Amino acid sequence: MTTSTQMPTGLRILATLASLIVVATGIWAARPILVPVLFAAFLAIISGPAMTWLIQRRVPRPAALLMVVLGMAAIVITVVVVIGQSLYSFRDNLETYKEPLQQKVAAITDRLTEAGIQVSESARADNFNTDNAVDYLKTLLGGLTNLFGKGLFVLFSFVFIVLEAAGFPAKVAAMPGDTTARLDRWHRIITETRRYFALKTVISLVTGVAIGVMLAVLKVPYAPLWALMAFLFNFIPNIGSIIAAVPPIVITFIVLDVSTLVWVIAIYLAVNLLIGNMIEPRIMGRGLGLS
Repeated sequence: MTTSTQMPTGLRILATLASLIVVATGIWAARPILVPVLFAAFLAIISGPAMTWLIQRRVPRPAALLMVVLGMAAIVITVVVVIGQSLYSFRDNLETYKEPLQQKVAAITDRLTEAGIQVSESARADNFNTDNAVDYLKTLLGGLTNLFGKGLFVLFSFVFIVLEAAGFPAKVAAMPGDTTARLDRWHRIITETRRYFALKTVISLVTGVAIGVMLAVLKVPYAPLWALMAFLFNFIPNIGSIIAAVPPIVITFIVLDVSTLVWVIAIYLAVNLLIGNMIEPRIMGRGLGLS
């Protein structure tokens, strides 16, 4: 006769919470490596249709793989060289924006005081900590800087993932059991994932280009960098577009006039409302077969 001991409910909850904490801590500790690997996986997913197209055109698989890898490498290197310069230049010049920001805040508080509006002591220019605003921008751009600094690692990870993905069906077919069903599920998951990322990439690209062009017309500093941020952060649901809008709005507030600031805010609102709330749901619904 065997007896089974069941773990008390309270102990199970504690064990589950402890496991979640350990996993979350591990993910947080591994983020310097995890973020570039995930970005490489994203590149591998969106490059899949290009490789499929080449193979369908009777290009040998090794040649198709080489062409995709070289093409993606060219894109990554170009982006790192062109955008990376703006990114590092902006990061290095952040300290120079402290004094203009202090002057802008002082001018606003003085006008409010002249208009008879009471301004709290914590909001006055003398007590306004510009270090917090600059540190926020540094933190926001820190992950992007690290990602660009690990461009070579991203490229090698991309090559490794593509090579492994190319041989994955053969490995599944060699496994015991119903391999046909496994391969069907695998192809269905990959196809739907690629379709989603392909649609999302096109939408994000349109968003980034639209914002970048309009900011460049308004002569907002580092417009290509803000275009890249709009493209990348558009993959983050709900809050991504808001986060991407903060740095260019702050920089416009510091170095340009109020009318330009209003235009920049209006551009971000218009682009994200038009694309995010009207165009994207329709494209995603039709492309993914959602109602």
